[in-house]
Amino acid sequence: MLGKIMKHEFRATWRYFLAIDLITLVIGVIAGIVGYNVAGGIDDIPPALGILLILCLAGYVFVMVSAAVLTTILNVVHYYRSLYTAEGYLTFTLPASTIEILSAKMIVALFWQIIMTICLSASVSFLIGSFFLYGSLHHAYGLQDFYEFCDVFEQALGFYGFFGIIRYFLSVFMQIVLNLMMFFFAISIGQLWQKHKVLGSVVSFFGCRFALGIITFFVNLITGSFGMLFNEVADDPGRYFSHSTIVSLVISILVSVGMYVGCVLITDRKLNLD
Repeated sequence: MLGKIMKHEFRATWRYFLAIDLITLVIGVIAGIVGYNVAGGIDDIPPALGILLILCLAGYVFVMVSAAVLTTILNVVHYYRSLYTAEGYLTFTLPASTIEILSAKMIVALFWQIIMTICLSASVSFLIGSFFLYGSLHHAYGLQDFYEFCDVFEQALGFYGFFGIIRYFLSVFMQIVLNLMMFFFAISIGQLWQKHKVLGSVVSFFGCRFALGIITFFVNLITGSFGMLFNEVADDPGRYFSHSTIVSLVISILVSVGMYVGCVLITDRKLNLD
């Protein structure tokens, strides 16, 4: 039944998310084309055109941020409407357990968040890559400069070998999971309010954020992350970022699992659709 619910979720949501993802990629390609053409004469650009390009860059950043935020909002709104409004009556008449229903919606939401992250990364890569492409083709700077840039970046952030890269990808993945689970968990808590459930969800979200910040602070304090930051970052900044990534990964996994269990228990035992 889990697969059938997921299939229905994809059918209900793919149009909106696919449109946002395609817009993100198209704008990235356009930005890359503009960047490639600007790279050759960046020193000779008139002041007025320079200001216009800066405004375009600001607009590009705004669109990218808006696309990411809109994807999250659509996921959260769809989750809320399909479970805790009148639509929820139909959802919970399905011959499926609460775990299957919630898991299907969470998995589909996570899928679209990951696709958006990939599209954003590709869009930014088009823009940055256009400058390296121009430099390589016109011998202003070559692939060697790009490799050196990547090497410095990897050392600064602690990309130590294959497992270091995998660890960072897992950390990013779990941050996406954690952000979604925090929204979903806050919505579940908000349903416990007798009135003003949306307000309760908003208050719960900020409360969860605050609690997570406190937990993260004390865990970093106990594990020595702050001491490493002040004492060793000057000599080996990658060591600090590598350590903090591991701490963040562990916290994300534990908190996400706890919130998932909380969503299931609250929805299964305290569901109130009025």
